[in-house]
Formats: sequence, structure tokens, C-alpha cells
Amino acid sequence: MNRMIRWALSFLAIVATDQALAADAPAATSSRPLRVFHVMSFDSPWRWTDGQLEGFKKGLGSDVKVEYRVFQMDVKRNSTHEAKEKKGQEARAIIDEWKPDLVYTSDDDAQTYVTKHYANTKLPFVFSGMNKTPADHGLQGASNIAGVLEQEHFVETVKLLQAINPKVKRLAVIGDDAPHWAPVIERIRTRMAQLPGSTLVAVDIVKTFDEYKAKLQSYPQVADAVVQLGVFTIKDNNGAAVKYQDILRWTAENSKLPDVSFWIDRIHYGVLAAVTVSEREQGLAAGKLARSILVDKATPSSLPMKPTLKGTPSLSLARAKALNYSIKSSLLLSSEVVTAYEWEKQ
Repeated sequence: MNRMIRWALSFLAIVATDQALAADAPAATSSRPLRVFHVMSFDSPWRWTDGQLEGFKKGLGSDVKVEYRVFQMDVKRNSTHEAKEKKGQEARAIIDEWKPDLVYTSDDDAQTYVTKHYANTKLPFVFSGMNKTPADHGLQGASNIAGVLEQEHFVETVKLLQAINPKVKRLAVIGDDAPHWAPVIERIRTRMAQLPGSTLVAVDIVKTFDEYKAKLQSYPQVADAVVQLGVFTIKDNNGAAVKYQDILRWTAENSKLPDVSFWIDRIHYGVLAAVTVSEREQGLAAGKLARSILVDKATPSSLPMKPTLKGTPSLSLARAKALNYSIKSSLLLSSEVVTAYEWEKQ
């Protein structure tokens, strides 16, 4: 009888141990789907943000059972520090309540107002679209964070423009006052050395639409072309945000200088040329990192943080016609060509 009691007690202890181990096991072994919480710095629908999420899902893999939840910070409209902090608090509240298995954050503001609050915790984070460095965000060496850097194809973009107009030598850079443009500008300054014969004649950060217009109208006296950064936080005379689409439309209708940027949506709204950063490649690389963490059980900090390398030559045929440029067929055949301004389609 004592032997039976001892056997029964041993069996119950084994069952209890197995149950405890099951409770501590990763969600991938449980019946529920993995939970992935995606924090967008910007908003949807927009090709840049939607393309990153589409790529992420592809990279993670269709064989992984996942429940997604998406939060939009919408920093184009919520552009002040106070508004961004409020959206960050909302996102963090959802994380703490929903308890996702992984958080995917896109673009810099999500890193500032969400990711850094969880650095060196047990919750894994994967980012994409980061213009600043991980160190700038206080994330360098964090044990639970992996991600994909966003670095613009500046030299390739200028060379594409010079293939259209070889006379372009003097470049003016203009953008809004978002802090993540500072490292972009620094990279542009550094990479000018790869463009012999070209000079950087102006770098202007503007806060209002009137400032922007004045700068654009002054550039023909000093520059041959304009490099467009972000124009998301520019305000009108009443302090209200001006839609970036309206700013780019004004530029296409009023500026006689060719311009370049680094994202495909700018081409749709009238910027002449870009070797674009692929939003899908950014998300795809992030999704593959997430798969390494969730499926292969890799430690996030063991995964490399590096930029995507693939860029796509892109041209606005509508803007080329407005500027009286004749583009070689070889350039058209090797580029993504936008034939009409986006506002003409509405």
C-alpha cells in the first residue's frame, strides 16, 4: 500500500511538473495563434506603411499561425511631442494588456515613443524603417531588439537624375523639422564625395509652407536641382498641418527645377526621379528576423541590424514632360514609370 501511495504521489508530481513546463512554453506550442502587435509611426492606407506590413507577413511566413493587431500613431497629424507621447502611451497600454508574443514597429517615432520603453525586457521587438541609428534611440545592444535600418540610395538617385540632365551639379536639400532627418542629411554630406564635380549648395529645414515656397523660389539662383526629404510636419499660417500631397503638388506646378527623393509615393505626387527605398524589402527583412526569433528561437540581439540594399529606379513621366525633358528609352525600360500625377486620377 505504501508503495502504491508513493507511486501515485510521484505520478502527480510528474504531471504537475509537465503542466508547469507547458505554462512556461512559448506561445508557438500552444493552441492559440502567435500574437504580433504592429505599431506604425504613420498611418494607413499609405503605400509606405502598408508595404512594410505586407513584406513583414511574407517574411514571417504563411506557415506560422499569427493574429495581427495594428496601431497607427499617425504622426503626420499627431506631429507635436505631446501628441506623439499620447499615442505612444496608448500603444504601450495595448501591449501591456494584450501581451503579444512580438512587437513590430515601423519608422522612427515608434522607436522613440514605444520600443525604447521595453529595451532589455523579455518581450521581443523587431523594427524597420529606422533612419536614425539604434544608438540614437537608446537601443544599441538591447537584448530583446532586432531590426532593419532604412538608408536612402542618395548617390544612385543623383546619378539617375544626371543621366536625365547631365548639367545637374549643384544640389539643394530641403525638408521638415522631424528629428530623424538629421542622420539622413549627415549621410548625404558624407556621400557627396562619391559624386565628383557635384556640390551641396544648401540644406534647409523649414517649418511653414510659406518658408518652403520661399526657399523653392530662391533655389534657381544657386542650384540645379532639389533633394526632397520629408514634408510631413510643415504648417500653414494658422499652425495647421499641410498635407504633404498638397505641398508636392504645389512644387510640381510652380518649381522649374528638377527634384529627387527616395520614396515611390513622392514620384506619384510629382517628384521627378528616385532610386527608391523599397518598403516591401524593409518589411520582408523584418519579417525574416521575426521568424528567426519566434520559430527558430534566436536571441534578438544575436541578429544583425543592417539596411536593405535593393533600390528601384523610379521616374515621373508627367513631371519630365512639364520640365521638357526627353528621357532615354533605356532609362524608362529599367525604371518604375509613373505616367500621371496622382491628383489627376482623382
